Order: sequence, then structure tokens, then C-alpha cells
Amino acid sequence: MFYVVLLTPLLLAIISFMLNKKYWKLLSKITIITYFILSCIIISLFITKYNFKNNIFYTNYSLDFNNFTSINTLFILLIIILAFLISYYAYYYFQKEIKHKVIWYEKLKEYNIFVNLFVFAMLLVASTSNILIMWIWLEATTIFTTFLISFYNTKTSREAGWKYVILCSVWLTLWLFGIISLIVWWLESLNYLNIHTININILLVKTAFVFVLIGFWTKVGLFPMNSWLPDAHGKASTPVSAFMSSILLPLALYLIFRIKIIVDTMLWTTSFTNTVLLSFGVITLLYSWFIMLNQKHFKRMLAYSSTENMWIITIALWIFSPLSLKFWILHLIAHSFLKSASFMSVWNVLLEQKTWKFDNISNILKNQKITAILMILSLTMLVWIPISPLFISEIWIIYTLFEKNILLSILLIFSLILVFVWFIVNFGKLFDNKKNDNTKFIKEKFTINSIFLPITLTLILGIVSIVSILFIF
Repeated sequence: MFYVVLLTPLLLAIISFMLNKKYWKLLSKITIITYFILSCIIISLFITKYNFKNNIFYTNYSLDFNNFTSINTLFILLIIILAFLISYYAYYYFQKEIKHKVIWYEKLKEYNIFVNLFVFAMLLVASTSNILIMWIWLEATTIFTTFLISFYNTKTSREAGWKYVILCSVWLTLWLFGIISLIVWWLESLNYLNIHTININILLVKTAFVFVLIGFWTKVGLFPMNSWLPDAHGKASTPVSAFMSSILLPLALYLIFRIKIIVDTMLWTTSFTNTVLLSFGVITLLYSWFIMLNQKHFKRMLAYSSTENMWIITIALWIFSPLSLKFWILHLIAHSFLKSASFMSVWNVLLEQKTWKFDNISNILKNQKITAILMILSLTMLVWIPISPLFISEIWIIYTLFEKNILLSILLIFSLILVFVWFIVNFGKLFDNKKNDNTKFIKEKFTINSIFLPITLTLILGIVSIVSILFIF
């Protein structure tokens, strides 16, 4: 059963490569149905508490919140469910792009190949217990997503793709240098379940961790190695942006803490790794504040808001108490679904209005009623509003943080308030009734269109994650 789940996306990629481009609709429907079946299988594995372990892979679907090792199965679940929902959205999304002559049928075959390879690579990263295989397939996600970022084959999309692959590859090479240093000198096993250390040189271990952190920090998209992030999201298709922001960034952050636990075991203290993480994290937060104040492109802005959410998750993992780990999981689930819904609902504006700048759009509630409703729901859930599951997780993370560091708690509260105000001010422009001559509006009939169904399902899953608090306690 484990290999069925793991290898199915690879099989879909091979089928996509072999089939003629004229069968793209059939292939897309097969992909949607397949990921739906895989989602049902994964949920059944959680119900039966299935586990699988050998020298390379480890999965434990009992999901023990006090056991950080078993959390990788949560990523497998999220990857598969998001693959289903985003594939469902992509089917109708690309039909609209073909209708508007943005792309041609030839590109859809390329998309199906690389997006399934991307899912396959993420599943391998999440399920392996071998730290070197983690690096190999995380680097593979870079290669596959590079083709997806440059999907539209424009000058700017090609530049964004090149920037992404160069920066991530260079910095991930530093990660490899750091991990090889640990392997050669101190680790007796590549399997993180069986790590034993010998003859520790504290200075060299700390240096190796810094290299590892820089490599993964780039993939998470945190400052100062995040210059690829806004361009990649701004130029990639919406399904790819939703996928990368919702699950790829948290997966890379999870791997940072996977290595952090190893280094903490070697040093017999968490003070060094915590200090390094918080230093990078606070700088990232300050950078996000200033860059978001001048941001006029709503898709790039959503990319920067992912940076802030990654910082919140970093804080929760830094606290590393049973309570913070539980709410880290809630924050991760809610972020994954709500960020995907936000990208998909917001990008419907671009599909109809041909613009992505706040100042060029107004009166959207009159012209695109359903899009406006979905956008309001997804964005209000994404910011600091009491009905949002992210609000609940953030409140409890702040509560547990007050016991460790009051200054960080105040900084976190201030950042959440600032981002909330910024969201309201900028996205409020989309609903302004002022007349705007820069954009020719295309009125959308108030009918339930198929493209809205996956967005609605994603929103429902994000909202339902509040109920998971009942199970957490």
C-alpha cells in the first residue's frame, strides 16, 4: 500500500509523457480521479494506524503529536489531498486560459508531466528517513518546479525560472556540504531514526548546521535567500503557486527541524540552533513588513504572506512544547488549505480582468460576485480574524510564547496586526465602488461554475480544521 501511494504520481507522469496532447482532458480527469482515490487510501491508513518502515522509508499513520518523527505522514496526507484539489482547479483553470489564448494545448502535456513528478518528489522527501535521499529529492523538486515556473515561456517567466533554479541549487549545495560534513566526521548512519554520534567537534558541528540551515532556508523562501520567491509566484501559473506556497515551503521547514533535532542531540543543547533560527526568523519578519508595505501585485503579496506564516511555524517549533507542536500542526493544515484557496480565488480576478495590480481593479463585488465571495472568505480566514483557524493557532502560540520570551510575543502580535491592516487596506481596493478606466471589466454571471467547486472544497477543509482542535485536546 505504501508503494502504491508513492509510485502512482510517477506512473501518472509517465502516462502524461506517452499520451498525445489531444487527450489532455482525458488525462486531467484521470489525474483528478486518481488523486481522489489516493486521498481516500491515505485517510484509511490513518484510520487503521498503518505504518511502514525499512532502511530508506518510514511512515507511521498513528500521528503521535508528541513524536516529531511521525509528523511526516501529515505531509503525505496534505500533498495528496492538495494534489487532488489543485488538479481539479487546474482542469477548469487551463480551459479558461486556452479560451483567452494565454496558452496552447502543447503546454498542458508539459504541465501534467512536471506537476506529477513534483508531487512524486515531495512524497519521497516526506516519506524517506534517509537524510541524503531527502536532499536529492528536494533538489529534484527544484528542477521540476523550474519548468512549471517558466511554463508560459515569456521573457519574465524564463528569468524567474532561472533565478529560482540558480539560487536554490547553489544554496542547497551548501546544505549538501554541511550534511556531508556531519556524515563523514560524526554520523554512523544516514537514517535519522538510527543516528549515533562519535567524537564530536562542537565548532565544526555548529558550522555544518549553519550550512544546512542556509540551504533549506532558501527553499523555505526566508530572508535573505528569498529573492526568488516573489518572481516565481508572480510568473508561475496559479495551480503551481498554490502548490508551492501551501505545502513545499512548510515541507522544507520541517526538514530544517529534522536536522535541528540531530544537531541538538550531538551538542546536548538546543541553545545554539534556537539562536540561529530566531536570528534569521526575526530578520525575515522585519524584511516582510517593509517589502509588503510597497507591494502592489496581489499574487506577490500572497507569496510574502507565506513568508510570515513560515516564521510563525518556526516560532511554534522553536518553543517545541507539546502544546505548541499541536497548534503548529493546526497552523500547518489551515495554512495549506487557506493559502491554496486564496491563490485560486484571487487569480480568478486576473483570468477575467487581465490585471494583477490592486490599483487597477475596483467594484469586484458587482462584476464578479462569486469570485468576490470566495476571495473574502479565503482572505479573512488567512488573516488575524477570530473565526479563522489560523487565529486560534496563533493565539495559542502567542500564549505559550509568553512563557518563554515576552519580547518575541509582543513582536509576533505587532506583526500579525500590521499584516492584518495591510491586507484590509490593499484588498479593500478591489471592492471599492470608484470608477476605474484602466481596466475593462468582464461581468461574471451569478451562477455556480465548476471552477469554483475546488476553491469551495479547499475553503471548507481549511475551516473544518478548527474542528481538529477538539481532537487535539
